[in-house]
Amino acid sequence: MNKFSWKSRFQPSSTPPPVRPVLPVLFLSFLTLVLLVFAGCSSQLLSQASPETGDEEEPALPVEVAEASYGNVELTISFTGVLEPEMSVNVVHKTGGKVAEVRVKDGSLVRAGDVLIRLDAAEISAQVAQAEAALQMAQVQFETAAQALEDTRALYEEEIVSRQQFEQAETQYKVAEAQLAQAEAALQLARTYLDDTVITAPIGGTISSLSVNPGEIIAPGVPVAIINKMDMMEVSIQLTEKDVGRIAVGQEVGIEISAVSSELLEGEVTAISPVADPRTKTYEMKASLPNEGGRLKAGMTATIHAVVAAEKETVVVPVDAVLTQQGEQVVYIVEDGVAYCRPVTLGLENGSEVSVLEGLSPGEQVVVKGQHYLQDGGKVAVVGGGTAQ
Repeated sequence: MNKFSWKSRFQPSSTPPPVRPVLPVLFLSFLTLVLLVFAGCSSQLLSQASPETGDEEEPALPVEVAEASYGNVELTISFTGVLEPEMSVNVVHKTGGKVAEVRVKDGSLVRAGDVLIRLDAAEISAQVAQAEAALQMAQVQFETAAQALEDTRALYEEEIVSRQQFEQAETQYKVAEAQLAQAEAALQLARTYLDDTVITAPIGGTISSLSVNPGEIIAPGVPVAIINKMDMMEVSIQLTEKDVGRIAVGQEVGIEISAVSSELLEGEVTAISPVADPRTKTYEMKASLPNEGGRLKAGMTATIHAVVAAEKETVVVPVDAVLTQQGEQVVYIVEDGVAYCRPVTLGLENGSEVSVLEGLSPGEQVVVKGQHYLQDGGKVAVVGGGTAQ
């Protein structure tokens, strides 16, 4: 029989209590660690999301600048025309004839009076010889009639011959005198025809458009060649009503002829038509320039550049520097890395430069690139066109 009674199971015992499990303790420790880490991360995130209150440093905008300087601004208008000789003369013949000799060719340089072409002169030479013979006969007849008149006058004064005989001698003298004059004129005309068989240069210059060869027949009045006086060349252009009053005779102009020079050549306005062409309503203007060395050729394209307005000794800046803000023209200047808006009063503009009448001084740095993004007082960094600020 069991010595312990049922009641003894519920009595205190001296045996130590059982050991508690460790798992719940470890879990609680881990949870606490996670909370601490989360709290630290949250604090860091909040610190980044909410920085300390204060002004951020303004970034400097990159710009390019140019220096305002003293200079001249000229307003120029340009017109394109074609080079022409200062003078061109057609060589023609009054009567025509058969060509016997041609002494020149295209491009030949001639002086006034030089022989260009000879025509066949055989027939005219015969006419000259005939006229010379007729003149000799007329001279003999005239001398005979003159002597007869003198003899008859002496006899008439002595009353040896009648007045009628004296008048007959006087009439024969006058007829002989007239025949002599006629023979002289005929010879002169024949010699003129003979001289005309030699075609000479009416002016000095360069031969062009030579159109005959030996053996050909020249028609009366038809040009056989052209002589061009090319020491000076001309450019003819047409001026509109707007521009004709802006250019004057004697004004110096620059003439661009790219075929011979990359630089402008000096020319002068020599003529302006006072009357407009009724078809085009334009006025012809001519400008001339010297043809040194014969470089300029007729037909070359030439552009005349004429100054029609100018402002001297003014402040000049690039056109790109100027902005229009709220109806006002302004530029931005740079000082010590800061851009300042400056209202300006402008003068002439030539497409690349503009004169500043008020608001700017020489030497100031104006913004020419990046100015559209600037505000008055904004920081800038000069990256081109000038010294870095």
